[in-house]
Amino acid sequence: MGVPAIVLVVSALLAACTASAPVASNSRMPERSANSSSMVQKDGPVTAVELSKPSVNLDDSPMLGSDAAKIGIVEFSDYECPYCRTSQTQLLPQIKKEYIDTGVVRYVHKDYPLVSIHPQAAPAAIAAQCAHAQGRFWDMHQALFANPLRDALYPELARKLKLDEQKFSVCLNDAAPRQAIYRDVQEARRLGISGTPSFVVGRIEGNKLIATGISKGMPSIEAIVQQVEVLRK
Repeated sequence: MGVPAIVLVVSALLAACTASAPVASNSRMPERSANSSSMVQKDGPVTAVELSKPSVNLDDSPMLGSDAAKIGIVEFSDYECPYCRTSQTQLLPQIKKEYIDTGVVRYVHKDYPLVSIHPQAAPAAIAAQCAHAQGRFWDMHQALFANPLRDALYPELARKLKLDEQKFSVCLNDAAPRQAIYRDVQEARRLGISGTPSFVVGRIEGNKLIATGISKGMPSIEAIVQQVEVLRK
């Protein structure tokens, strides 16, 4: 059983939507991951940009950590991006141990499928959003990064995770997950983000993260620690 054709059609529409006129003059639909050039990793440090306090909407976004945490780390990610997979397997466990599990930080996932180079990125993001609707986002999230992405994978994972398969199937064709992904893409574009993974760090105020800095590409754990510790003072 594959992902219905409408999923791929809407993925194409998502690509068209995100390629529309950008908010910033130098922003455009991403062509490659932030750490890659034609899928080959660049040498040199991650670009860090100081921001003049823009905000990121956190409504309905999947999160890890205490609701009382006042510092947030938002990651814009693509399920088919190899550097995003590295972020999940190497960077996130360190952040989780140091800051999420100790109640200091809330980690927030945002979707940014690079549809022009990753044909399975949008279908995978839709599957994750549909699992999110059943309260199983993080289980699906981990499984998507752990498996080669293909159309038949998403219903297989829904079955393994014991989701309501009928609701999951209906959701794959629903507008809601696509709208959520599109909102995330628009957030990224507004922040000048053009690739994945990218990280926004800042203070949480209500349902928004007031950004203090952005890392375009996967930062070192030392860079994350430095930003978080500044915010703790």
